[in-house]
Amino acid sequence: MKMIFAVMICLLANHAFAQSVQNCEQTKAELIKIKAENEYLKNSLKIGKAIFEINSDNIDFKLLKIEGDSKNQTVTATLTLKTSAANWYIMSHVKSIIDLDGNEYKLKSHTIGADNFSKVDLNTDVPIKCTYTFGGILPEVKVIKFFKFDYTHKFGEKYSVEFRDLSVGWK
Repeated sequence: MKMIFAVMICLLANHAFAQSVQNCEQTKAELIKIKAENEYLKNSLKIGKAIFEINSDNIDFKLLKIEGDSKNQTVTATLTLKTSAANWYIMSHVKSIIDLDGNEYKLKSHTIGADNFSKVDLNTDVPIKCTYTFGGILPEVKVIKFFKFDYTHKFGEKYSVEFRDLSVGWK
């Protein structure tokens, strides 16, 4: 009788231990999933965060990132434009950037919204994404000293916004 009782206790203890191990593995899996979701949410908050933000002529210029591509020897500046004025357009006249050593790099390509034209229609309080890619830049260039965003309006007035001392993130 004592033997049967001892075997029963061992079986119950073994069963309880097996459930706790299974619950532990399930908890670990849930924790990994929650950590991944948390990281995704942290990164999504960084998407619209600007390195520099300048307001000029009723337009918000948000410089989001300066990213270098070492394979293609290019640097791409990504920014958004948003106006508080009533639906208008500007013409972009970005030509080059300058590094700390005074080397100037010409514009290789650009996109403004879905187009690669220099004209951009700005709708009231709606951001539009722009990218400007400059060529011939080696990964040794860590800082862009000067990035000038020249633009004009429909009446031809000349305006510009300047971004200075920008760190390049190379990939």
